[in-house]
Amino acid sequence: MAKLDLDYDLFGEVIPLIFVLSDARGETANTVVMAAAAQFGDDSVDIERLSNVKDVEAVREFLDANYDPDRPSAVFHTFANGILRREIRRELDRRGIPSIDLLGPAVTVISTLTGEEPTREVGALYNKDGEAASN
Repeated sequence: MAKLDLDYDLFGEVIPLIFVLSDARGETANTVVMAAAAQFGDDSVDIERLSNVKDVEAVREFLDANYDPDRPSAVFHTFANGILRREIRRELDRRGIPSIDLLGPAVTVISTLTGEEPTREVGALYNKDGEAASN
């Protein structure tokens, strides 16, 4: 892989860590992160997933145990609940951890197009059998 012209004193040989957070299983966010990481070759990033997040306290505890401020990190997340999404975003901002909301903007656009309110159902993509819902 070609390397960007970056200050290697900043990153060194440390493998960046991507945190995947979700109020469901985290499959959607994990798939997006893996697809993006595949553009950079094997072992370009490490991925840690926290599923079934019910409150911001669970995220705080997870980050307290797993976040290393000396290691490049980011959070990719999918939260159906807008209030929880905001609380977690505030916590990530407070810690200075960059994050990407993978679900919220897509839901907003579809809501605008359809004129409907989203259900905000956690894990709505999957049916009770764990299979992806069909159209």
